[in-house]
Amino acid sequence: MSQAAVRLSLSQKEASDLEHGVNNSLHSDISPSILISSGMDYEDQQCCLRRDHSALSVHATDLQLVKFQERSNTLQCKIAQWCTIQLLYFPSVAHLRSSDIKSSIDSTQEEKPTDINLWLPSQIRRETLLPCNDSFSKYEWDLRHAQAFDALDDLHWHLRLRTHLYKFKDAQIRSQRANTCAGIIIKNVEINVSVAAERYRRAWNTLSALAPSLARDVWTTELPKLEEGDIRGMGDSTFGESSRNHTLSWIWKARGVATAGMEGEAVLLEALRVKWCRSRARANQWVEEVELLLEEMRPSGNRQDVNLGNF
Repeated sequence: MSQAAVRLSLSQKEASDLEHGVNNSLHSDISPSILISSGMDYEDQQCCLRRDHSALSVHATDLQLVKFQERSNTLQCKIAQWCTIQLLYFPSVAHLRSSDIKSSIDSTQEEKPTDINLWLPSQIRRETLLPCNDSFSKYEWDLRHAQAFDALDDLHWHLRLRTHLYKFKDAQIRSQRANTCAGIIIKNVEINVSVAAERYRRAWNTLSALAPSLARDVWTTELPKLEEGDIRGMGDSTFGESSRNHTLSWIWKARGVATAGMEGEAVLLEALRVKWCRSRARANQWVEEVELLLEEMRPSGNRQDVNLGNF
């Protein structure tokens, strides 16, 4: 289930509660589920802004610096408004905010919007001893669970695209200019692969922090920890493996990884079907080579007798 589907389900649940006279919202525009989902969106924007800041060169132009500063200012204003509404649902966060403000005052550097702690339920449970409502933790659990599957789906898409680009580059690209352009495109795809992997790891760490309090024990079977060696295409092998004995990464065998509906599921199944056909062809080729080798190892006299018997 994707994040959009989870948000729709939570909104429908809140609408059903309102029809029965139950209203858990403390703000006219921001419900508890919207508060958590908005906080997760701001967390993604913080990570994106942090990556863009590290990508800026020493000799960045004024236009690049202006665009980055405007994005930073906009994000800081949005987070400030969100934090004000957060205090309605999490009054205990006021103490944590005061500690953050005091540490920023003592520091010589100004606090950046990328360094602001959002204090979502998972972070409160992981870094503090303050109580947290289980309903908010369940909201974040559902959204993070869907976020992990969305990140896996993005990871599949970019890995398949990277494989296609490498094959196209080897088969079609010849000149230096074309190779340079192809290298830039592949580099951008590699960045997208790293972004999807980072997003999955962030969701996985959050789920691991929320699991003990919500008594969720079996979630790691469908969402294992993502190691660096797991991020590879279907045809890529690890060190010490060949094309005949390489293993498939778990990211291609995880259940429910295609979140784009029937079309996304069909694309993934087609890729797995092609991979299985190639593996079966290699196995049949190996059996044929063994039979030919055994035939070559037979004494030459036996083969001559067989040939004479045919006449």
